[in-house]
Amino acid sequence: MRRCFVSVLGRMDLFAIDSDSESYAETSDSEEDQEECELTYCGHAQNILSSLDESIGKIDNFLSFERGFLHGDIVCSAADPSGQLGRVVEVDMFVDLETSSSDIIKHVNSKKLSRVRSFVSGDCVVMGPWIGRVIRAFDLVTVVFNDGARCEMLLRDSEVLKPIPPILFEDAPYFYYPGQRVSIVHPSISKSGTWLCGSWKASRDEGVVSHVDVGLVHVNWITSVTNVWGGQSSSPPSFQDPKKLTLLSCFPYANWQLGDWCTLSDHEGSLWENSDKSCFMSTPWKSSSDTQKAFGTYGSDYSQTYVVAKTKSSVGVLWQDGSTSLGLEPQSLVPVSTLGDHDFWPGQFVLEKLTVEDNGRCQRTGIVTSVDALERTVKVKWAISVDSDTASSGDGPTEETVSAYELVLHPDFSFCTGEIVIRSAVNIENSEANPTNGTAAVSRRSLDNSAFLSCIGKVLGYKDEGLEVQWASGVISKVQHFEVIALDRILDDSLDSVIEEHTTDDLVDMADQEKMHLEDTKNDLEESPGDCTGSLCKATAFLFPRTAFEFLTNVASSLFGAHDSTSSNSVTVDPQYKIVTTAELQPSPEDLSEEKHAMELLSGIEKPALSSENIMRFDVVTDCSDHHFVKENGHENVKRGWGKKIQQEWTILKNDLPDGIHVRVYEERMDLLRACIVGAAGTPYHDNLFFFDILFPPDYPHEPPSVHYHSGGLRLNPNLYESGKVCLSLLKTWAGTGNEVWNPENSTVLQLLLSLQALVLNEKPYFNEAGYDKFMGKADGEKNSITYNENAFLLSCKSMTYILHKPPKHFEKFVEEHFTCRAPHILDACKAYLGGDLVGHARDSAYISDDGCKNSSTGFKIMLGKLLPKLVATFSEAGIPCSL
Repeated sequence: MRRCFVSVLGRMDLFAIDSDSESYAETSDSEEDQEECELTYCGHAQNILSSLDESIGKIDNFLSFERGFLHGDIVCSAADPSGQLGRVVEVDMFVDLETSSSDIIKHVNSKKLSRVRSFVSGDCVVMGPWIGRVIRAFDLVTVVFNDGARCEMLLRDSEVLKPIPPILFEDAPYFYYPGQRVSIVHPSISKSGTWLCGSWKASRDEGVVSHVDVGLVHVNWITSVTNVWGGQSSSPPSFQDPKKLTLLSCFPYANWQLGDWCTLSDHEGSLWENSDKSCFMSTPWKSSSDTQKAFGTYGSDYSQTYVVAKTKSSVGVLWQDGSTSLGLEPQSLVPVSTLGDHDFWPGQFVLEKLTVEDNGRCQRTGIVTSVDALERTVKVKWAISVDSDTASSGDGPTEETVSAYELVLHPDFSFCTGEIVIRSAVNIENSEANPTNGTAAVSRRSLDNSAFLSCIGKVLGYKDEGLEVQWASGVISKVQHFEVIALDRILDDSLDSVIEEHTTDDLVDMADQEKMHLEDTKNDLEESPGDCTGSLCKATAFLFPRTAFEFLTNVASSLFGAHDSTSSNSVTVDPQYKIVTTAELQPSPEDLSEEKHAMELLSGIEKPALSSENIMRFDVVTDCSDHHFVKENGHENVKRGWGKKIQQEWTILKNDLPDGIHVRVYEERMDLLRACIVGAAGTPYHDNLFFFDILFPPDYPHEPPSVHYHSGGLRLNPNLYESGKVCLSLLKTWAGTGNEVWNPENSTVLQLLLSLQALVLNEKPYFNEAGYDKFMGKADGEKNSITYNENAFLLSCKSMTYILHKPPKHFEKFVEEHFTCRAPHILDACKAYLGGDLVGHARDSAYISDDGCKNSSTGFKIMLGKLLPKLVATFSEAGIPCSL
């Protein structure tokens, strides 16, 4: 490329000469000289333009590489980046191949390509019941010597064979490749090698590499199928013959990139009829008579290697609304880096969210059939469990359009494209009792090492309300979600059994809160004797108890009509939980009536006068019995000056607390503090109360305080966890620099509280998530931010009901006064949101989000319509006047 540009620039100098020559020709008395000059430079100009066109063409070809997509990638339309999302389900790729002699073979189907090495680091492999990852693959190199002798050598060290200049490929991805001339550094290597022709001689120390493959593989064994099924088996040796291993892959034809090396199958030889089959012999060392002699004798064993010079692909996309687009150009799509918490896809297995008020009601499960990404609604095909009296009624599974905010992915039956899965043990046992279970069924008793290849596979995608899996045996079949177990889930569960994510105190505290909320719910439902809420939870990723499997089989029967659900072991549920069918993708009549009823409630609410009582922002109290850190000994063994520093903190808080922050300190425990932050206007947290328990450690201020958030079991913010953990660099619970981290000389509790108020409980909390700030201002990021705000407000309303039922000690009167004052504003905001205003911008009709959105989604309105009557009832129970 560089030489091409130099050549063009050199020729461009002739243009300068051209103008001078024309002037000279005008002053010349010879017309013949003038004509000759014009013909000469006209030819130069044509050559220059021709060379320039060729150079530009090469540059265009170099720069014309396209954006590549793989199966499972999330995309959106380049024409509508804030619209619905899609998942790549098909890739068709053609490539141009370049030989070492710079010959180009165009438009080769990528499915005809093979890797140069059969195994590389990172590959997933199967041997018998065991699954492992390749750590390193060692080369098995065949060298042809000048006299025609051939030797096969297993190389554990890249230094035993030394390349002889000239080097064919300076940037070769492998140490050794066909056509490379080498010298043997250590004669013992060739002496101990396998001589395919001839025998070892000390003089045979130089030759040409004719073939390279993998001769030995170092594998890290992860787990075995038998261990997952509850049995035991010892792991095989780490070093294995590659012939005993099976590569576990899917869609290898879609992974080719520019510069990749590849080979072609023998049956593709017709492609090379018009090309130079000895292209490597056109390299500088082809003049060697010894090398030519070697390849002349054993040329049939010579492996041809090619480089991918260009790729051209088209993709098929499954959109959230259930439609599929095929043959799309990659330039028409944009990759999506992050998904929202409430993005679903056709074929996914989902569960209905339940709250403490739903105790005793069966948790529904179903399959997503379509999604309205703009309105945040999801059409779900629910599974129905009915009693024996109605089991024969012939009713099939029902479809209902619900809010995306009332769904969650099934924790055990969510799979990604390319994910490794293992057949469940119950599915294998069930196939023994029912031989007609399908061609993919395998008998556990008859399993040998080769049969295990039908028990380990990779997910290709969702298909016909099930999963399509390519097994290690090469067979592709459809299975139901509960028939396989994800390998990653197995490993995660194993890790969780060793390392606890939260402390025991956090878990106990969460359990106590949930119990408190349950007890304080006035209209608590009686627990149904036939409660089946835990049925799906029992279907663990490891063991799949038979009862759980039978329940899921009944679910599948209801969803897919696989077989009659007349088994005596089927789980039934009270008919009152059957779902009303909705034919179209729109809110159900019940949802619309609830929204209408909520609007009627709001229109008749009386607005009380604001309280004139001044609630103290800072106060010293007694009785810290309900404080999260009451059992800690932060006030013992303190360092000198600790008490004085705490008193300084008290003084700062007493004098400088801003609006919206209230603090209580304890007379008998100087190490404890409780703070309340009011959600600011313009945020999804407006008018809600957020309580934090704080502990001053014995070495304070050299170490930051410990902080616990009263979550009520809800996750309203990326920085505030259900367990009560607060993720903030100022607390050393997250990385930070400069003023972001705790400074013993300057940092204070007031600074901490201001950070929580302004930086954590902000207008766009979605971008608080680590790494998400780079998506601010981008279409997909802003769309996810609006969705996050809608869900955060719904959770904030639930949090209000929890706080009103059981306010923290010493804040009882403040909670009452606050919600008495702010309840009308909260309900006005709800009315505005039901009317379409965006969360945080009630009554601001001129506001338009960064992604162009002006209205709240239908899914949000559905959920708010269901939640609002409960919020009004809670206000009334607390004595807040809001009667109709």
